[in-house]
Amino acid sequence: MRIKSLVRLLIGFGVVFAVTGCAKPKPVSLTSPWMPRQQVWAIAPLANESGVSHVDRLAITDGLVLEAASIRGVDVLPLNRTLETMLSLNIGLDGIPNEEEYRELCQVLNADAILVGTIIAYDPYQPLRFGSSLQLIRNDGATAPSQIDPRALSMSLGGASETLMRAPLETRPIQSSGIFDTENHDVLARMAAYSNGRSTHDPARGDFGLYHLDMDDYAEFVFHQLLERLLREASYAESADSAYFANAS
Repeated sequence: MRIKSLVRLLIGFGVVFAVTGCAKPKPVSLTSPWMPRQQVWAIAPLANESGVSHVDRLAITDGLVLEAASIRGVDVLPLNRTLETMLSLNIGLDGIPNEEEYRELCQVLNADAILVGTIIAYDPYQPLRFGSSLQLIRNDGATAPSQIDPRALSMSLGGASETLMRAPLETRPIQSSGIFDTENHDVLARMAAYSNGRSTHDPARGDFGLYHLDMDDYAEFVFHQLLERLLREASYAESADSAYFANAS
């Protein structure tokens, strides 16, 4: 009875926790569609198209690097190495690089692909709001030149753009975009699922976890959602490429 009373008391104070015995829940992990072949990705610094000037692009990009590095089947090059190579090639010094420059960078780094993108929404005050547009540029010549500007994609709250569905699978850029707002109940549910098994995103902690996240932590959650969509797009494109070459032969 005392235990039940304690549980009611903790719930009354807003403390949420789960009793799962000795086993801890494992965090939701993402898997590369190119498994079992290991991929090497470079990640370019994100451009800031949010309209907010005080955005630490490199700190936010570090969060993207961390999330991409957690994908099974993907090794991520250090961001500093990518930055040094961009400087040596004079790429990105006069604005946002184009796709040809990104491909050149990818080849010099000897990476299978380079992940590029923009920050499209940034509000670090409660309720947090963050959005980004990502594109995976492959270093195998299989990706046709992009006909879609990631900055021009129509956004929906926490949703993907329908623009991507208009292009044939085998020519469609591998992209994902979204704006995520913590006032959205679906976003909160995804945050709770994402937090399971993550010590830095645990709602059972004394600081109430998810609801006291700073912007860097929240951006990592958003990147996890966008990378999940991007890998799904990559899987569709990979299947389409396989079907295309099978028909051609």
